Parts: sequence; structure tokens; C-alpha cells
Amino acid sequence: MPKRRRKTRKTTNNPATATWIFVVVLLVLGGGLLLRGQIKTVMQSTHITQTSAGATPGQVTTADQQKFIKEMAAPAVRVYQQNGQVLPSIVIAQAILESSWGTSALFKQANNPFGVKGSYQGQSKSFPTSEYVNGKKIQIHANFRDYPSLTAAILDHDALLKASYFKQTVTDYQTAAKLLQENGYATDPDYAKKLDNVIATYNLNQYDT
Repeated sequence: MPKRRRKTRKTTNNPATATWIFVVVLLVLGGGLLLRGQIKTVMQSTHITQTSAGATPGQVTTADQQKFIKEMAAPAVRVYQQNGQVLPSIVIAQAILESSWGTSALFKQANNPFGVKGSYQGQSKSFPTSEYVNGKKIQIHANFRDYPSLTAAILDHDALLKASYFKQTVTDYQTAAKLLQENGYATDPDYAKKLDNVIATYNLNQYDT
């Protein structure tokens, strides 16, 4: 039998086909590199956002918050330089907590940023307030001191704390916050911790030096 000849496929060198293949390869490689660069950029952006969001001490405040801090800091520092009784950081932090950044009616109507009860030179105003009784938070009405000015409020506040809560000279805010908690300045069981957090977050101890 005659041997069958094995058929060989003819290879056609088509320049147009080769060019198209080369273009497709370039597009695939280029698209991959572009996608990789975009993913890397997104990952870097996410990391920066998370880092800045997680930084609490010294974080940037709103314009209103910075304005209130400065409003409290000026007289607090001035009074502390005169009498050396209560650290400005404690004064400002208490004002932030007690007056909700100066938005409370007590602060706006009575110049009372600390929630000091009673009367001042015979002047007082009644406001609703929250108290903790047997571990439960309740709403009551109470009389609070009505001050003629913010400086008068800070002077009175300092004298009250020195007489009833700081028997000795206190030069660091953490000790001051602890003494306020232990000596019953506020009924909130987390009061000292909240003061510490506010002072650290907004770098208020810069006003103590």
C-alpha cells in the first residue's frame, strides 16, 4: 500500500493578525497595571482616613467648640494666675460637660457653666436637670446660681471647689478629676473619666502651664 502523506498545516504569516495580537496584549497588560494602581491608591486613602479618625488626643474641633474653649480659657487662666486654686483644664472641661459646650439655658441665661446649685448674692434660677438616685437617672427641677458674669462664675466655682473638694493644692488634672468624683461633686459615676477624656481629647492641659 502506498504510504499516506501526512498533511501539514500551512502557517500563514499575516502581519495584520500579529499586529492585532500585540495590541490586545498591550491593552491587557496596561489595564492590569492601571487597576493595580487604582487599588493601591484606594488602600492608601482608606488607611489615611482611618488613622486620622482614630486619633483622639488633640483632635480638631468645630468652630463653635473652639470658640467656647477660648471663651472659657481666657478668664480661667486669668483667675488661676490670681488665686492658683483650680486648674484651667478642669474649669474648661467641667464647663464643656455641664453646659454642653455653652448651649445650655443655664449658661445662656445665668452665666452658670458649671451647674452650681443654690444662689449667688441672693440670685438664682430654676432649671430642669438630671440626677442619679440609687444608680438611676431621673429628671428634677432645681435652683441654680445666677451670675452677673462669667468671671464671677469662675471665681465662685474655684472658691467652692477649694473649700469643699480640694483641701490641698492640686497641680495635675487627673488628681483633680478623681477628687471631684470621690468627694461627690457630681452624681454621675463616670464623671472623673469624662473629665479626663475631654481634657485629653482637646488638649486642655496646655492652659495649665
